[in-house]
Amino acid sequence: MSRRRVYVVGAYLPNGGTLMAYHLGRILEEEFGFEAIAVGVGDETPDHGIHRYDLRMPIVALAQMEREITRDDVLIVNPSFSSHQFGWRLPGLKISYVQGFSTYTLLDRRLDHYVSVSEFVSNFLRTVYDLDTRIIPPFVDFGNLPPPRPWAERPETVVMPYRKGIPEIWEESYRHLRRILQERAPHITLAEPLGASALPQHDFMARLASVRYLLTLSAAEGFGLVPLEAMAMGTLVVGYDGFGGRHYMRPGDNCLVVPYPQIERVAELLIDAVDNPSRSAALAQQGREASRSYSREAFRLSWIDEFSKFFKPAG
Repeated sequence: MSRRRVYVVGAYLPNGGTLMAYHLGRILEEEFGFEAIAVGVGDETPDHGIHRYDLRMPIVALAQMEREITRDDVLIVNPSFSSHQFGWRLPGLKISYVQGFSTYTLLDRRLDHYVSVSEFVSNFLRTVYDLDTRIIPPFVDFGNLPPPRPWAERPETVVMPYRKGIPEIWEESYRHLRRILQERAPHITLAEPLGASALPQHDFMARLASVRYLLTLSAAEGFGLVPLEAMAMGTLVVGYDGFGGRHYMRPGDNCLVVPYPQIERVAELLIDAVDNPSRSAALAQQGREASRSYSREAFRLSWIDEFSKFFKPAG
């Protein structure tokens, strides 16, 4: 008898959201006996060099998945693929790990089950779509982190901007911030923004760990995994909370963030952080400790519990 299949849409796309979807397929294969299959939406492969994939899923094209999926199979699909309207058209149990609120025009509301990445996303789904969802945050892969550079060895006045989000909003925020810093704090150096080019995850984390301050100006995030990864590397996060970042960001306790579009306040916080390194070091340490709650094992156990509502664990 052939195994039930779990199809993961975009499993090998090189971004954090699809990486989490990949891990859902992996959990269903390793813990529940499914055959995990990656659904390619372009020409992506697991060899793009950004993330590491311990389980190599076979890849099928989108059209092939639509022909082959049956009512006994499972579809894992992120909300960014809502335009495909899989919920209306395909059989099987269709599960969406909702990791954002700004990557789709209208949520595919005909899927069977939804899980939210953060409290903000859960509240958004409840308000807009009348959906009550469990919250399971993503994880930081602590087993594959480079050693963080000691705070005292990091450059004192260098800030690493992180480029993500709606480009026009990011650029305007960054332009305004640079003008304020040039006028009020010319001693602060803004490094080449991180995120403009793809880096292997280990190298990316090493870059986060090379500076004291990460500047995040992404206005709208379902969660915001990179700032949490920066916290895990002992780097102080300054900037916008992205709304979803409020799940783990505690301004003045483990980071220095404000809601979009308070860029003048971001500038004030950044200047104060650089000019008060001892306080900033303490905040960075608090951020590092806060990040430890978001482990891969916590993610795995939460999803095993969630999937157990539908399937019996293998063995």
